[in-house]
Amino acid sequence: MKASGAILAGGKSSRMKFNKAFAQIDQQMSIEIIIHKFKSIFSETIIISNEPELFQGFNLPVFTDVYPRLGPVSGIHAALYYANYEPVFILGCDMPFLSTQLIENMISRIDNYHSVVPSIDGFLQATAAVYSKTSLPIFEGCLKTQKLKLTRILKEELNSLVLNEDNMRPFGEISDMFFNLNDNETLEQARKIAGRLRQSGLIVRPNISE
Repeated sequence: MKASGAILAGGKSSRMKFNKAFAQIDQQMSIEIIIHKFKSIFSETIIISNEPELFQGFNLPVFTDVYPRLGPVSGIHAALYYANYEPVFILGCDMPFLSTQLIENMISRIDNYHSVVPSIDGFLQATAAVYSKTSLPIFEGCLKTQKLKLTRILKEELNSLVLNEDNMRPFGEISDMFFNLNDNETLEQARKIAGRLRQSGLIVRPNISE
């Protein structure tokens, strides 16, 4: 697919004491699961991190924030700035179970929208969403004026298509797809989900260095 996939690989989690990208799940790191999915879909996969030295072993382009350390808004801006293809699917490194079929469906809906974003229990999933490069100047303006509340940007600044749970349910179990790694307890839950998905053929153990 002529589109870019960008993985937001932020810094150390205060609750996990290490970068969530490297959380070991089913003999893989969270980021390895995402990379394998992205490589099966996108013409390009990139990583956004302010610690690029940590990600050199994945043989992927790694870029730092243009506007450093202003949270996920700066990460999304950097992904849009550096990506070579349009549109850009952006995913946090702590959400390894999103369905590739759902990702493809979301991309197919972008049309003239700035973004296509899921809503789960009324909360926008801004770091599991599709963005058009036409939104880049909007994000840049928000960064320059210190408008850093991402959900407010999606609601007030961007022309966003919001997908509800009914839109996404045909592509998998909602609670699995949007499962988020936050701490050691959720890491244990993630390992159980991964084992179940692997038995169903929905997750594999690739060789990332290939």
